[in-house]
Amino acid sequence: MQTGKVFFSDSLQKYPLIRFLANLLRCFWLFFPSLLFVVLALVCFTQLSQGKDILISFTETSGTFGGILLSKFIFAVAIIFWVYVSWYASRMVAYIKEFRHRESVSELNPGLSTAGYDAIFAMELRFLHRFPRIIGYACILVVLLSLTILLINKKWIIQQPFPILIIAVFILWLADRQMIRLSSYGKQGVLLKIILWLSAFLLPFLLILYSATGLFRKVPYIIVLVVIMLVVYMLYINLRRHRMDVLAKTSSIRAAYEITGSWDTFMYKWMRFYHLPPEEKGYFIAFNCICAIGLAAYSSAIFSLAASTRIGPFPFVLLAFTVLMGFGNIITALSCKYRISLHFFIFVFAALLPTPDHHKVRTESLSARNLPPNIYKDRQDIKEYFNNWVASRPEIDSCSNYPLYIVLANGGASRSAYWVASVLGKLEDASIQKGGLRFSKQLFCLSGTSGGGVGITGFYSMLLHQGDKPATPSFENSARNFLRQDYLTFTLARMLGPDFFNYIPVLNLLVSDEDRADALEEAFENAKDEGSYSVGFDATYFDQCITRKGHRSDLPILFINTTRVKDGNPGIISSIVLAPDLFNRRIDVIDLLQPDKTIRLSTAAILGARFPFISPAGRIDSYKPRVADNEKNPDSLRSHYFVDGGYFDNSGAGVVQEMMRAILQITASAKDSLLKKRFSKLSIVVLHITNSPQGSIPLKPIGPFVNDLLAPLLTITGAFDMQTTVNDRRLMTYIKDLQGRATQFGIKSANYNPIHLYNDPEIAGDTLSNGPFAMNWFISDSVRHQMDRRLQQQPRLLNIIQQGTGPVK
Repeated sequence: MQTGKVFFSDSLQKYPLIRFLANLLRCFWLFFPSLLFVVLALVCFTQLSQGKDILISFTETSGTFGGILLSKFIFAVAIIFWVYVSWYASRMVAYIKEFRHRESVSELNPGLSTAGYDAIFAMELRFLHRFPRIIGYACILVVLLSLTILLINKKWIIQQPFPILIIAVFILWLADRQMIRLSSYGKQGVLLKIILWLSAFLLPFLLILYSATGLFRKVPYIIVLVVIMLVVYMLYINLRRHRMDVLAKTSSIRAAYEITGSWDTFMYKWMRFYHLPPEEKGYFIAFNCICAIGLAAYSSAIFSLAASTRIGPFPFVLLAFTVLMGFGNIITALSCKYRISLHFFIFVFAALLPTPDHHKVRTESLSARNLPPNIYKDRQDIKEYFNNWVASRPEIDSCSNYPLYIVLANGGASRSAYWVASVLGKLEDASIQKGGLRFSKQLFCLSGTSGGGVGITGFYSMLLHQGDKPATPSFENSARNFLRQDYLTFTLARMLGPDFFNYIPVLNLLVSDEDRADALEEAFENAKDEGSYSVGFDATYFDQCITRKGHRSDLPILFINTTRVKDGNPGIISSIVLAPDLFNRRIDVIDLLQPDKTIRLSTAAILGARFPFISPAGRIDSYKPRVADNEKNPDSLRSHYFVDGGYFDNSGAGVVQEMMRAILQITASAKDSLLKKRFSKLSIVVLHITNSPQGSIPLKPIGPFVNDLLAPLLTITGAFDMQTTVNDRRLMTYIKDLQGRATQFGIKSANYNPIHLYNDPEIAGDTLSNGPFAMNWFISDSVRHQMDRRLQQQPRLLNIIQQGTGPVK
């Protein structure tokens, strides 16, 4: 008869270290959901610049006392929710695992007593009982370590967060062992209870005090608050443990645990289902209460934009990680209970069963808006637009040099959008202040990608909606106030909520059609828009932005760059029609829309900013016409998926160069004497607005393992960045060639002017803007203030403003 050694051999029993490591690895696997989100949180908030900026934003307080207190209260709830659920959900898994293990051993050795089992599997039981406590400690330590990096910001801490976390967990584990011993003694136990109650009452008091006095702006005070939470957690789980030992000796609670059929024992039924001991009633009640509060906050962020922005990205990430971790632990618990890997079946079903596609691009009906269903077929081509643009500017006749501005805007989420719109707004305001011809009057084209596309679209929309308002220098402030807002939390709420559960069979039937890209668009459409010049994303459609044949257009050409997933072909959402021979067969995305369909301007901007995983590829269905009226080939739908334009060209330089080439063909072959004379006075000025560090990337050695395994992936990733660089350099070379041969093409000159957010390597004294500027759909006030200072000191921008943006008489 075996002695119950069912999960390890006699040889392992002879080598405690090997047995220790074996049990450690088993715990890593058993508690994988909880550990996974501990690791993800540590990486997000210590290694990613976006995560650090989210933490910084949490320390910034603005608004009323009630609003600040509510947001900070949710922060406390999020941490308590994460820590408690991580600990107790893992504890529930451990109880089920222990129960099934005891069953297996008893089947092999029915005569083995409970004491005998405990003696044989003492090490395994210690792991099962203490590992969940360690996970709870790790959750709080991740928050403390992330805050400490903001305070100290030492390179060695940033580079080695995992060893520091492991050492800190080990120290807390040693302290926890002492706490277990002390809590069982009378006087020490009473003292610890007093400390627990004082700390618990101190937490809400400090939340109120910090909110009223602005102490949340100081990281050390937040660290003190989190340390108090750590003390409360340590005392709570250990004092409660002593209480459990006392209750376990009584028979009344055991008797109640066995009663069935009464509402009073409903909770005990659930506890029996998870094989929880009856003395853990208090733990279980607290667990369910905390889960209810956390789930309420989590759900409110998913369904309410206002609630999501009130919660903020940092607390919501903790809430979402907790919910997803809890879901993973439920699957693990059921897998242990029924001895079947439900995780495996969920992954298989998610991969093989049809999953609802919620990533279709939002469209609207043209006829419902009383517009012709073929309005997009009526767009001007580049020749008509260029000729009309020059013909409608008689002021060129009295000038010797008339600027024709073309703007390129690199991608970079809100960082890019904020920077691009601020630069354009500052140029427009400067031209208004000088009282001459406005910058927008000389603006011929706006081309942007990702966040740059959002920035140029925001400026374009302000020009579109300015109407007859008196010209005031308020474009810069209007753009900055609009683009400074939180567009991330609501997007994350959909990403870490419905979009996640869309891959879970049965649950995906409850998921709505609005995905995280829709949430991002909705965030822009419902953002606070109270500037002198309204952006108006909430009521603007792309059909309001297009050119019309035979009609004058006072707005510049709009190019929003995107990339088709299937073949990597660049696509353009354009206000003019794209002739395939002039624009190298780039996809005219607007032409793919089905008859009588249109899209919002916000949808167009975000379609060029769909960078997975934050925003999925957007699907547009277009008709494939029949071939020669062949009935065997009826009209059918073709699905096109589009992602961020930065996959192919992060600046839009390619389409701009093709457009310039088309313009030069028009100027060189012009027959109209008046237009020809005006063409000869045009100076093409390309303003390239960038928001990423400049200079060459250091080439570091690649290890043999990485070389063999990841070389293709690293090459593809590097090719993405280099393709943009090559496109930019090709455009720069093209403009440089034009400078010496401009008159041959019938124009005055051509110039290239980069406006960098980071330091300009070509200007020796430009060394103050080295960032870092986090790239996200959310900007902290500290990063935004750095960008505002850069706006006032950018040397090339100041030079343009000082020289004037208007024509030369």
